[in-house]
Amino acid sequence: MKKKPLRPETERFKHILIEAYQRGELSANITAKDMVQELVHQLKPIFKGNNHK
Repeated sequence: MKKKPLRPETERFKHILIEAYQRGELSANITAKDMVQELVHQLKPIFKGNNHK
């Protein structure tokens, strides 16, 4: 069974989380809810000025 490649944005999210974990901002037993909240926190600056969609 071949592993499906991750979409580019999923890959970016994964790297954001890995970097946050390595900086000690995330614990090893983080919940999915906490993970999503951390992603929102990390991505807010990126999307702030992006309202022209």
